[in-house]
Amino acid sequence: MKKKKQKIVYYNDMKNDDFSGTNITIQPLNDSYKYLHRNPFWHIGAFFIYFIVAKPLFFLFTKFICHQRFANRKIIKQAKKTGAILYGNHTTLLADAFVPNLVFSFRRNYIIVSPETLSIRGIKTLLGWLGAMPLTEKLTLKKKFIKALHHHLDKKRLVTIYPEAHIWPFYTRIRPFDDTSFKYAALFDKPVFALTNCYQKRKLGKKPKIITYLDGPFYPNLEYNTKENAKYLRDLVYQAMVDRTEKYSTYEYIKYVQRTDEEKTSQN
Repeated sequence: MKKKKQKIVYYNDMKNDDFSGTNITIQPLNDSYKYLHRNPFWHIGAFFIYFIVAKPLFFLFTKFICHQRFANRKIIKQAKKTGAILYGNHTTLLADAFVPNLVFSFRRNYIIVSPETLSIRGIKTLLGWLGAMPLTEKLTLKKKFIKALHHHLDKKRLVTIYPEAHIWPFYTRIRPFDDTSFKYAALFDKPVFALTNCYQKRKLGKKPKIITYLDGPFYPNLEYNTKENAKYLRDLVYQAMVDRTEKYSTYEYIKYVQRTDEEKTSQN
């Protein structure tokens, strides 16, 4: 039998190229967008959709389609008393949305997403029920976003952030990312965990299995200001992710190759 060639993806910019394949036109959020809801019926719907419908489906999908398992989920138990922010490597479209919701069985997880995610017509309410928190450039909405983030962390919930921002499917290393999103942990004095998905070859099937490792908690340094803590926490998380992928991401299902300067020029 002829062996199938490995898929190769060429990239220009490790920080800004995106291979999610969604190609969604971004629709700006309205000023009336709500990050927090007071309507009891909204909360009833959110509870039913999240805990009764979605979480069992998330488990089945990640278990049998993504072949995912946690290597050391017990490490996150200490966050039940405080809430925490998870920082993950962004390497799948669906598993990245599902896996963080399985860290705690009976605790909500909120995922910070790009405005693109909520630009799909007809599912904005559903995504809100599932815990999607879109980023925004509007000052009025930024204030609401920060307030909601503070609220969820005070309720000892989890918030997940993908600092790499762009999806590179099955990428086995950690891409460079800045410390912007780490200011939240510094601002609210909350512990931080690294959530690293590593890829390994399965006995059967071509796609890799996903082994998820957690590292932490990492706490802000009381002697640092917010800016210094953002960099401090970023460096701790980045190194933890690098260590995990170098040791446990052992199967390259898709090979990523950087274009040369000549190839970049010929593209333009």
